[in-house]
Amino acid sequence: MPLSEVAQDDETAPPTAVLAQAVLDAEAERVPPGAAGIVALPYFLGEKTPVNDPDARGAFVGLHLGHTRGALFRAVLEAIGFGFRHHLDVFAERGFEARRVRVTNGGARSPLWRQVTADILGHTLEMPASAGSAFGAAFAAGMGTGLFSDWSEVERFVSIHKTIEPDPAAAEPYEDAYAAYRELYPRLRPLYRRAAVHEGVPS
Repeated sequence: MPLSEVAQDDETAPPTAVLAQAVLDAEAERVPPGAAGIVALPYFLGEKTPVNDPDARGAFVGLHLGHTRGALFRAVLEAIGFGFRHHLDVFAERGFEARRVRVTNGGARSPLWRQVTADILGHTLEMPASAGSAFGAAFAAGMGTGLFSDWSEVERFVSIHKTIEPDPAAAEPYEDAYAAYRELYPRLRPLYRRAAVHEGVPS
């Protein structure tokens, strides 16, 4: 992916941040789905949902000396996507199927991240032209104060800038990687508990 394409896609980030993101995206794009066998857990600040565990920590599993920085970065992008899929799985278990998936702000500025997410979720992603978390909070406040009567009214204020279709060829490797992702946390949880006892304690 040309660096200029990523830079043009993000009009708000500082130039150095755009360049750094572009370099990492370009390296990660050369790694196929599944991050060359690396599976990451993105719990670098603990985790709230759907794993409610403040002691959870990030992890990279499957590393060898041949792995590149691009593979590590792709593993992180995939881990974030797996976390989103975990949420959708929980919703589905409770009878709520996702019909539309939208992305905005943050990582959504990266074309690679958007494609990885679409592939992992198996959903078309919709990218609004100008709507973010602050807009969502404002609309929720409007619902709470009676300014709006139905959640569907949000559609009046949203226009779709672009869509990202999932790549069917990525489905199988992501199924395997996602299964490993879901298995890792239960296996590592006892170690997190032990490590939490010693965090912050001088050696």
